Amino acid sequence: MHHDPDDYPLVWNVSVSGRTWDDADDGGDGTEVRVGEAELYVVPDAGIIDLFLTLDAVNQHVAAVGEMLTINRPDLVKDLALGGDLLILSKLHVAPEFRRNKLGHEILKAVLSSVGRSASKVILEAVPAPAENAPAEGTAGYEAAKASLRRYWESFGFQAAHGDYLVFEDMNGVVD
Repeated sequence: MHHDPDDYPLVWNVSVSGRTWDDADDGGDGTEVRVGEAELYVVPDAGIIDLFLTLDAVNQHVAAVGEMLTINRPDLVKDLALGGDLLILSKLHVAPEFRRNKLGHEILKAVLSSVGRSASKVILEAVPAPAENAPAEGTAGYEAAKASLRRYWESFGFQAAHGDYLVFEDMNGVVD
């Protein structure tokens, strides 16, 4: 029950790279390219700490997750009282040239099989990341991108939590 908020959450930055070859490589080593990246927060024993107070000390994004869980969906936190960690997926970006075959799903599975092995729940906000030339919030393009992201993550197994937040709870078949 007693913890130092500086110890929570555990921050992970994941970088995914690969090699590409073109016709000019002639059997060489290829070129290393960045495929994607993810940022996540693991909150150990999230059901037995003051989640909102703890996450409020980190940054606004994770504080908003703590607020949603504490105020709007305390049932999700209550489920964690028996043990298990909370994983907040803050960012998962796949380079446009690699966005096929649900590579984002595979990256999340790898994250859950490694650093998220004891996570009982995963929370993410299914909204487009701010970027240059991205549609502005509230526009039709933004809403379409948001709907697409929601469908993408629901196809992984995420379900509605509150607002734009989604929750994933079924680790069977995902964690090796």
